[in-house]
Amino acid sequence: MSILHNIFQHLVKGFSEESRPHPFFYKMGGGVGLLLGFFSSCSDFNDYNTVGVDTNPSAEKTLWENISDKGELSDFAQVLQTVGYDAVLNAPTTYTVWAPVNGTFNKDSLISLAQNAATRKNVIEQFVYDHVANYSHFESNPADTVVYMLSKKLIRFSGKNTSNLSFDGKAINWGGNAFNTPSSNGLLYTLNGMVPFRPNAYENFFTDKSHYGIADSYFNAYVKKYEKIILDEDASVKGEIVNGNQVYDDSVTVTTNSFVTSSQHLNAELDNEDSLYTVIIPTDAAWQKAYDKIKSYYKYITPIKYQNLSSTSTDFAGKKGGTCPTTSTGKATILAASAGVDANNAATLSTAPSDADIQDTKAYWTDSIAKRWIVRNAAFSETNRKYNSKLVSGTAFVKNDTLFSTSGNKLTGLDKLDEVTVLRQQLSNGHARMVNDFPYRASETYAPVIKTRTPGRVVSTSGYGYDNFYMERWQFDDSFCKLDDDEENLKYVRASLPEGSNFAPEMDFYLPDVLSTTYDIYAVVVPAKVDGSGLPYTLRFDLHYTDASNQPQTGRLDGETLQTTIAKISKVPAFVNNPTKVDTLYLGRFTFPICYYGTKAAPNLKVMSTLSSFSISNKTKYDAQIRIANIILKPKDLEDNEQNATKED
Repeated sequence: MSILHNIFQHLVKGFSEESRPHPFFYKMGGGVGLLLGFFSSCSDFNDYNTVGVDTNPSAEKTLWENISDKGELSDFAQVLQTVGYDAVLNAPTTYTVWAPVNGTFNKDSLISLAQNAATRKNVIEQFVYDHVANYSHFESNPADTVVYMLSKKLIRFSGKNTSNLSFDGKAINWGGNAFNTPSSNGLLYTLNGMVPFRPNAYENFFTDKSHYGIADSYFNAYVKKYEKIILDEDASVKGEIVNGNQVYDDSVTVTTNSFVTSSQHLNAELDNEDSLYTVIIPTDAAWQKAYDKIKSYYKYITPIKYQNLSSTSTDFAGKKGGTCPTTSTGKATILAASAGVDANNAATLSTAPSDADIQDTKAYWTDSIAKRWIVRNAAFSETNRKYNSKLVSGTAFVKNDTLFSTSGNKLTGLDKLDEVTVLRQQLSNGHARMVNDFPYRASETYAPVIKTRTPGRVVSTSGYGYDNFYMERWQFDDSFCKLDDDEENLKYVRASLPEGSNFAPEMDFYLPDVLSTTYDIYAVVVPAKVDGSGLPYTLRFDLHYTDASNQPQTGRLDGETLQTTIAKISKVPAFVNNPTKVDTLYLGRFTFPICYYGTKAAPNLKVMSTLSSFSISNKTKYDAQIRIANIILKPKDLEDNEQNATKED
């Protein structure tokens, strides 16, 4: 690759950095082999290249003879001769050739490449084929067209029926009394410029950008490992059967990539010349910075001991939390009353595959998830004009802009995207950007906000469960509850207690997919009455988690942090909500030492009253019920602008 890009970068005189051609190599199968896209999804390109009414112009000379006769095409003719393409253009097959005039490309570099057996085919596929198409393409056709070239690229043929006829934006010379030179086997146009080879969005992943002073091998290597080269039996020419095996006289291979095409990953057909994409690729420095950051959120242990809230063990079934502990055994009492610790059936991680670079299971999970998040939002469909139009127009991004990736992620806060973009390129099916920093918010990618309103268990001495409720939007105004944009109704869960019960229920919530990072923890509680005439709750919140040594731990949130000693737990004051509105209680900040993402294990939050029972006197002061609209965990990322230390009311 280094030989080719060092020469190709000098081919064009006067081209900008953004439009400079780039090399791309495809592995070939045995036999003759054909250059194929990695995913067979392109449309029938006869839609673009149709046979003209007159495919045999009256001129007696062949395309090669007409090219040889034109002095301004002598450089192009020498390249054709060097790769043996003079014979092709001298044969009866019908082609159209757009031949670049002398001085618009580096002839010497191309001839040097063509004389090298290792790079000869690249001159054909990336230079000659970019200037030749099947059939005759007349400028007199009524409309602009897109021509499917032998390079499998789509090139615009525009300005037809005008004096501004052009191909790929380069002017076509008027020769004598016509734009084209009819030949016995096609048409010849003389072009004031070379058509640069442009990789498509998939090929661009692997083009060498080191001549820009930019390295991107980490990204390339990750995508490349999902690539497979398979035999296309239908396109290959079968030979004899040898020892029971089919031998092919001419084998054709197709390159596939499961990561790119899978709906679980990029979900894109980036090799499809009939589609339009923008790809955003990090430099090696950006990759390493993002990798080091993201992997800190995914620190695993295996197996993970955790509280199984569905435990039916006689030691734990039916038990509920008691009053605040005052003895040295109090902390153990909280733990025991919460639920059984599932030590015998702890959550385990699937082992690293035998072909993985990292064999340690914990390190493999950390490594693979971190890298997947870096690559996951690399592709954007340019046909999605609702979100992605600025990727096409090049208009500057502002903070309120949103992008929508092919993997289904909405990404905001993009005012830094242009700032971190160090290279822009036009592709054959879209555009590419290279960035020197990870341009997306942590909360919208690798460290999302966690919300849950589904209890893992509800406990009272009578063993009641919970019910789901909702209030329609018309029943309240914003002073009572301001819903998120995607919420149509106020939804909440409520402990199932009989009317007039004196029991104080408790609700245990699994906290799903918690990462090994710091969270601000909130509880959104719903009052009994919309008119504000209800009573407040008096609540406490106990957090159960597993430490880095795989030991279960419990503490009590006090509005700032987690208290873990008996002396401090017993002094944590009650949380009392505002009964006139849906109230968001800030419970405190906590750093989870391990990651639970992708496992069945989870920490949990116990919500319970500070009162052991509700006598008549207590019922006049506090609501015995518990109604929870959401338990929320927001990652505290100091480098993430939308995350801050403010505590919501």
